[in-house]
Amino acid sequence: MKKLAILATAICFLTGFTANAQMHQGKSQKSGQKQGMMMQSKGMMQGGMMHGGMMKNMMCPMHKGMMGQQMPMKKYMMAVNMLPNMQSQLALSQDQTEQLIDMQASFKKQQIDYKADLTKKRMKLQNMLKNDATADEVRSQMKACSETKINMKVAAYETANNMNSVLTDEQKEQLKNMMMQQDNMRQGRMQNIQGNTNQNSHKH
Repeated sequence: MKKLAILATAICFLTGFTANAQMHQGKSQKSGQKQGMMMQSKGMMQGGMMHGGMMKNMMCPMHKGMMGQQMPMKKYMMAVNMLPNMQSQLALSQDQTEQLIDMQASFKKQQIDYKADLTKKRMKLQNMLKNDATADEVRSQMKACSETKINMKVAAYETANNMNSVLTDEQKEQLKNMMMQQDNMRQGRMQNIQGNTNQNSHKH
């Protein structure tokens, strides 16, 4: 009887020890899996951030190129908006000022008509896309939208040249120098923005 009792006790002890060992092993496996998943997730995050930084560096020159293409036309829009308000800077006469104001007013009315036309064309394009229009129809409508935007910029170019013809040679030279200074300031701001963007991407 004593032998049976001792044997039973030994079996219970071994069973309990085995169960504890299995539980401990299971916890260790779960802990290892959890750490592996955390390291994998961290690696993916770092890889994604590196990829994002690379994309930013790739996009910056592209974005700068697009901005560079738009800037030549933008300066004519600026000239149309600025010239009538530069009586003191350019020593404009009363007659010159009135001519410039009239040209600016005509240009603004023209731009309102162009913007309204562009809005209508864009709405038509959206409806065409919703109704599964053909590729040729979509292409044609997109060209119509682009044509209106081109007309808006050409109108600024034409008005700026007409305004320029009102100025004397001395005033034209002064205006040219002022526009160059503004271009340099604008390029400096763009370079600072790009530099800050690159620094932030390197930090990450």
